[in-house]
Amino acid sequence: MKNITLFGVVVVGFFVGIHTTQAQDTVMVESYVKKRTLLNQFESDFVLPASKRIALKQSRIAYQYHTKEILDTLDISDRKRKRLIEELKRNPFSERIQEVIANEHEAKE
Repeated sequence: MKNITLFGVVVVGFFVGIHTTQAQDTVMVESYVKKRTLLNQFESDFVLPASKRIALKQSRIAYQYHTKEILDTLDISDRKRKRLIEELKRNPFSERIQEVIANEHEAKE
């Protein structure tokens, strides 16, 4: 009886461990948006549905993660990297960040 229980615990632990390692590989962030916006009351044609707004928000977050990984690999000073990461949090599509990445890419070539 003890062997069967121990075997069951090991099997369940194995499957939970596999699920946890797979979950760490993917970038899934819970994103919330308002179901109804103020603009939706007056001009519903201009407002995207909530599912599309959530998808756009998740793609922006994934873009920020990707850009942060690029900034971490660049050969720049720590102060400049910290300032650029703060800029990334404020404005993910900043021209200054794109210029730094482009300049570093040209320098490597």
